[in-house]
Amino acid sequence: MYKHLFKRYAYDRRNQKAANSIITVFLIILILVNMVFGISAYRKLTYKYFYSGIYVDGIKISGMARDTAKKRLQEEFAKSYNSRIILLKYNEKSWPLPLEGINYLFDFEATLDYAYKIGREGGIIHRLKTILRINKKPVNLIVSAKYDTDKLAEKLDTIKKEIDFLGISSTYNYNCGKINYTKAVEGRNLDIDLNRKLVDSYLLNRNFKDINLIVQPVKPQITTEDVKEIKDVLAVYTTNFNANNYSRAYNIKLACKKINNYLVLPGEEFSMDLALGPRTTAHGFMEAPIIMKSTVVRGTGGGVCQVTSTLYNTVLLSMLKVTGRVNHSIALNYVPLGQDATISEGYIDFKFKNNRDYTICIATEAGEGNVTVKIIGRKRNDDPSVKLRPVIVEEYAPPYPEYIVDESLSDAQVVIRTKEKKGFKVVLYRDTYNSQGSLIDTEKISQDIYKPVRGVLAVNRKVFKALKK
Repeated sequence: MYKHLFKRYAYDRRNQKAANSIITVFLIILILVNMVFGISAYRKLTYKYFYSGIYVDGIKISGMARDTAKKRLQEEFAKSYNSRIILLKYNEKSWPLPLEGINYLFDFEATLDYAYKIGREGGIIHRLKTILRINKKPVNLIVSAKYDTDKLAEKLDTIKKEIDFLGISSTYNYNCGKINYTKAVEGRNLDIDLNRKLVDSYLLNRNFKDINLIVQPVKPQITTEDVKEIKDVLAVYTTNFNANNYSRAYNIKLACKKINNYLVLPGEEFSMDLALGPRTTAHGFMEAPIIMKSTVVRGTGGGVCQVTSTLYNTVLLSMLKVTGRVNHSIALNYVPLGQDATISEGYIDFKFKNNRDYTICIATEAGEGNVTVKIIGRKRNDDPSVKLRPVIVEEYAPPYPEYIVDESLSDAQVVIRTKEKKGFKVVLYRDTYNSQGSLIDTEKISQDIYKPVRGVLAVNRKVFKALKK
């Protein structure tokens, strides 16, 4: 029995020794493997060159030092991109854009910085995984480019000056019922910002083909469509003047000429002050009687108020929207009460807005002793007929006349230097009638007050003293 136990014990000891030997060998192998892996990992983690599997624009830079890789890239890029010229084109014209002229450069530094970071960021395990991954599945980086945007803008600005064209507005001439107009010419505009973005997309994507610039059409201020349908007289108004008063008659004709065939676009506001321009002798106007502070005095441009008042009545009859109008301080003799409009340069203006959906034309005629203003447009079938109706609601008697001394007069002579005038409060109505002649609307246009004018009588000193007693 003891013999049997001894044999079994000896067998177990042999097996234990064998197992220990196997474990020892395994541990030695494991240590050796770890040493090999550690050395390999250390070498990879402390590698000074670009890792395997890294390409830039298809050029392999794996295993290269940074300076070597940069030199290689510069050599390869010089073969493909050195002395490149892009043509900027519009229609049949073209403008060369040399890359060197805008300091176009490839940013090798930034690309190589990024390439060198691959496999060098994150923890040890993450870095090793990245290194193994790109070794199996290489990465290809694209070199970015940069250029001087200011130089490109300067180039486009030069081209813009050659391309840009404001266009030519259509002209319109209405002369005693005869109509002539010229066709408009479309303009061109090169938007620098828009085209800079276009060129930018080409350059940064290294597309060096010819670039067709974006040129936008510019609609002329007045198109052919604006004027070709202007043919109907919407309203007409005439006032009379003394043709023997040469300077005033001259100013009236000059003012008519300045606003004749004046086009007012839909929604546009017309300003008589701007249309006439400065009323100075340098601009052709003469001295003539004007009203200042209820007194008639001489001033440059006298007579333009009559043209303004004539236009005002035509505008009212055309049903256009009056946006600015001031009546004279005293009653006039060339238009009914409430139907006048004064103007004073830079101070008082007459304005109206074209509230029609088409362009209208102001046409004027100044003959010997009369001035006529017409509004030309397009008549509609439902346009009403219009009448202006001033109503005097109050009258104001003039003050007692003023006497002044004139030694040249006899006792029996009295000379009127200023004729006295009544004052009035007037309301102007505009009545509209349908095609059957029935009144369809009455609109209150304005309420004006005209001051009475004190008369001035000249007598000799003897009579003057007698009147003062």
